[in-house]
Amino acid sequence: MNKILRDGRVRLLVGIIAALLLLLASGCAGKPPAALSALHMEAIRHNQRGVKAEAKGESPQALEEFYESFRINSSIENTEGIVVALVNSSRVYRQNGDVKSALAMIGKALPLITPVDPLYSDVAFEMAHVQLLTGDCDAASEWASKAVTADTGAKRGMRMNLLARILYLQGNRDKAESRAKEALSLNQEKTMLHEKANSLRLLGDIQAAAKRNTEAAVSYDLALAIDKALGKSKKIAADLCGLALLSLAQQNPDQAVKFYQRAFTVSSNGGDEPGAADVLSKISRIREKQSEKGQPKLPLAERDTVRRTLGTP
Repeated sequence: MNKILRDGRVRLLVGIIAALLLLLASGCAGKPPAALSALHMEAIRHNQRGVKAEAKGESPQALEEFYESFRINSSIENTEGIVVALVNSSRVYRQNGDVKSALAMIGKALPLITPVDPLYSDVAFEMAHVQLLTGDCDAASEWASKAVTADTGAKRGMRMNLLARILYLQGNRDKAESRAKEALSLNQEKTMLHEKANSLRLLGDIQAAAKRNTEAAVSYDLALAIDKALGKSKKIAADLCGLALLSLAQQNPDQAVKFYQRAFTVSSNGGDEPGAADVLSKISRIREKQSEKGQPKLPLAERDTVRRTLGTP
């Protein structure tokens, strides 16, 4: 992600100077660093190209660029650069559902750093994500806590969001809400608006689970407004789905369908076919339940759309 690249620019000289680029080599304490070598600059360029490719959804290209960054940094024993390349690679594998490869990448990074290293929070954060995908919530919670503890900068709120979400999944609703509120207070900078929306959406989930429907609706609406301003299609759909679930909890299936239909439109036009299919299946289930109660069946046009999207006869 761009966040790792941006934060890495400051961290990779490990307290020697404030760096402007990622994957810089360390220098002697108290002295200006030597000019970057051609190999250092090449590694930086590969990493930057990888981040850009990842942002475009070009995962194979991103992985290729991160591997080249890893290879070059390995050839000059630039440990910080190696760690960043491994974290970036793990993230891409994870986001593409390849948990085994993600775990392998982040596992290679762990022995290279200690809890006092500036990059430790990034590594712990990624490990928490990977462990969460493996289903080990206890390990994920432990790593998320380490990430929060190690980070005292602008990304601490992002780490706290992850910890809060894991606590919520573990059923620890009170602690989850406390951490989510703390994350919300940390994510007030303009550069962290996307994380502020994540905090609000999570609070909406927690409040809805506690049947505090009015509070939940406010949280979802605030998250939705931010995500719309940022143009985050998948997040907008998630906000709308939260509002749909809230409507169902309030015994208002017709309103829920309207929110789900909006989420479908956003997902389908945003290129998220799995998300669109999931939303349509939820609409279909609501309509089927209404039909069982003697209410109108799913309209023919909607049924055809469901069949086409889900690939059912």
